[in-house]
Amino acid sequence: MTAEEGKRVYLRLDAPSEAVVGKSVRLRLALMDKQFNPASGPVEVELQYPEGVSGPASIRFHDDDTYVDVDLVPNSTDVVRVRARWSGGDVLSNPMEVLTKLPERKLYWGDLHSHTKYSWDGVGDNAFDYARYTSGTDFYAMTDHSKTVKNGMNRGLNEAYWDTYHAAAAAHNVPGEFTTLHAYECSFRAPYGHHNVYFRGEPGALRYPELTTLPDLWKALDAGTALTIPHHTGKFPGGVDLRIHDTRFRRNFEMYSGHGLSESFDPKHPLAFEESLLTSDARSLNEPSHVQDAWRLGLEVSAIAASDDHRSHPGLPHYGLAAVRAESLTRDGVFDALYDRHTYATTGAKIIVYFSMNGVAMGQRGVAQENNTVSIRIHGTDTLERVELLRLYADAEA
Repeated sequence: MTAEEGKRVYLRLDAPSEAVVGKSVRLRLALMDKQFNPASGPVEVELQYPEGVSGPASIRFHDDDTYVDVDLVPNSTDVVRVRARWSGGDVLSNPMEVLTKLPERKLYWGDLHSHTKYSWDGVGDNAFDYARYTSGTDFYAMTDHSKTVKNGMNRGLNEAYWDTYHAAAAAHNVPGEFTTLHAYECSFRAPYGHHNVYFRGEPGALRYPELTTLPDLWKALDAGTALTIPHHTGKFPGGVDLRIHDTRFRRNFEMYSGHGLSESFDPKHPLAFEESLLTSDARSLNEPSHVQDAWRLGLEVSAIAASDDHRSHPGLPHYGLAAVRAESLTRDGVFDALYDRHTYATTGAKIIVYFSMNGVAMGQRGVAQENNTVSIRIHGTDTLERVELLRLYADAEA
């Protein structure tokens, strides 16, 4: 094996989660090294398709190719996965559901939380291309820490970089193919917690956590054009006082990231902060600041997941992804899906989930009946071991 071949460790395959019979779709193949940096060819890849899918039998990564796109045509309704064989072994794509027509709200995948050189604790650049071509995501938001200049140190996102920062997001936004949101992180201390700020269109107010409060940030934003999403709310020593809430701006919680799981206090959970290698000496916070606590309080919020990567590597499969059901792959479409709570979270796998109760979809409000009907359909990336349903009763005194 040559030195160049040694750099190619991983091959990933990303297909759309939904397709239509007889219409061509794109399968993206991307090479990565052991640090998950983009890697290049030459590499030969054999492709194997399930019955009812047609495409090329093989493809070749040339010397400078870090990714290759392949056109596939599904010819019958089914849930299909494509297998690739290469020198590094066998790789299976995410599931793709082939339908007679696409639903009104289509399923898209993205990373809404990652950092670059603009954060005081981040490195790297060109995260937009990584999210699109290496991670195979549909949408992405670069969320670097806002920080004022202090003692002559200009290490963080502030007014000096504001225009350049958002020009990059604008330059990489391709409606219908790859959507970018203008965003940043405002890392408040307790009792407010870390929040990412997202804008529907052009960027709005930039605020610094050392100079303002979360309620003041909300006052500076316009309802319907901005959202704030808290993250690692269950991590010691941070947390968030869930009673400080504004339904106009806080409609989603980041339940999982590379830091760990903020669903509920469970330090022995395999996804707990204690098990994460993203930061050292991470611990779970035994306070009512988790997503289940928010639901017990009656807060109508949906879940997302994200990487919180700090190396310009958004969308890595082992760190977390957000699924949205949106009417279009545009800024308005993704923003509306977040606002309407048409979202769910995974630990990185593109698992197709349909869930409704009495015909009411995830994230929406309905009236419980004496006999309730729950509908679940899941297409995973491996054999499903179990499906758990959680029922909580809102308690204003929780």
